[in-house]
Amino acid sequence: MAKKGLYILLIGILVSGVLLLSGCRRHSHGHKAEFIVDYISETLDLNDSQQAQLNQIKDEVMTKARQMRTDKESMREEFVAQLRSEEIDEVRVKAVIAEHRAQMDEVVDLIVGRLSEFHQTLTPEQKEKLIAKIETFKKWHHRDME
Repeated sequence: MAKKGLYILLIGILVSGVLLLSGCRRHSHGHKAEFIVDYISETLDLNDSQQAQLNQIKDEVMTKARQMRTDKESMREEFVAQLRSEEIDEVRVKAVIAEHRAQMDEVVDLIVGRLSEFHQTLTPEQKEKLIAKIETFKKWHHRDME
């Protein structure tokens, strides 16, 4: 009987370990964006119109992010080419960095603009919930700095 109990315990530990480790995988950017949208929707009790607007914002930002990832690969290739050459063309490297910075500025402008539009649709109660959530996050993430 003890031997059978030991086998059951061992199988239980193995199954628990597999389940625990299967949750430790890296999530895609799309999965993270979906999680954030779901979290905001649930926390602020968004109506259908607000939910649709939030999904549209997510789609726009994800499209821009995908474009930036492909551009980032070409930037990386340019840097490798510069490192392989006899002499680094500083002007070209600065131009590539300036391009990337301009793309980042576009994303920031897009996010801030859409956030402003979305903010206008929130009710005073939803704004208070949002502020309370931000204060909670601040307490969680800055408690070790004090």
